[in-house]
Amino acid sequence: MFTFVVTCYNQADVVPDMLESIRYQIERYGQGQTFQLIVTDDGSKDNSCRVINRWLEENGKLFVRINRLFRDENAGICVNYVDALRLVEGERFVAVNGDDLLAPYNLFDITAKLDEYDMVCTAFLKFTGEGDIVRRYGTYLEVALQKFIRGKTLYRCIKLGFPIMGTAVYRKSLLSESVLDFILRFRTVNDRACFQKILDENRDIRVCYVNRPIILYRISDTSISNFNSPTRVLHNREVAGLCRIEREKEKSPVFRLLLFVQEKSAAFRTSPSRYMRLLRFCSPYFAVMLWLYVRHYGHIRELERQLVDGHREDCREHYLAMANSAAGKQFTIS
Repeated sequence: MFTFVVTCYNQADVVPDMLESIRYQIERYGQGQTFQLIVTDDGSKDNSCRVINRWLEENGKLFVRINRLFRDENAGICVNYVDALRLVEGERFVAVNGDDLLAPYNLFDITAKLDEYDMVCTAFLKFTGEGDIVRRYGTYLEVALQKFIRGKTLYRCIKLGFPIMGTAVYRKSLLSESVLDFILRFRTVNDRACFQKILDENRDIRVCYVNRPIILYRISDTSISNFNSPTRVLHNREVAGLCRIEREKEKSPVFRLLLFVQEKSAAFRTSPSRYMRLLRFCSPYFAVMLWLYVRHYGHIRELERQLVDGHREDCREHYLAMANSAAGKQFTIS
């Protein structure tokens, strides 16, 4: 059984697009497989739950099991994420946010690589407005770097809070109770906490990178990547908290110092001043990024071009098709 996990909060206008992209994956590529859908709502104040239920009334037959986790009060993404992961029945799954979309490519080809690897790092593309894909190559530097971060470097980068592996797919068996409990110590950094603990418990993890988008990320006023997002300050504080946890148990004095500097750099990332935020480039995280970028410059630029130029039009058309499909079926509720 393959499991789709969808987390939602106040996304009634766009969650049908996300669900339609799941339907597309199943009908286009999922022949001969069975599917579970776990959908959570974190106390939305709009009509998200009603919209989701209306979509399921028409499409519930796609799944052999459906789990609805609808909260009356907001608990935070980490609680909802862990509650959903505890219900995953198969070894393979993908977790997505309600305002994003699955890309138009065969997701199950990617997860099939888990026969050989424990984790498959994948790419993403960002879009704004009416599906306009962000074309700036530099936006995807951290994506391309996943090709070159391996072994001890991977472990160190995750400890320093690198925002990589966010769209990775991995074996459910990596989700030990200690991993899930660690995620619950936070409110917004579910992915980073998850991967930090997984790498801490599995130093010899087998990882590969696929330079193909698996998820299309929607950039909005509430996105954590938006400097003006109301959740960004809390998010950066929790990233600093992850560094502090690693620093307290680190044995190397040099790396302990690096973790301390990285932890304190969170104050610059949350500053309302554009000029103060520039100081974040003095952190160890950016120093490592610069080292990797210089060392693999030609290959990284090639990967960025292949990612953006090779998939931009397909992904834009896919976004429009999913939005039109959801609108045509009138899943939204005014």
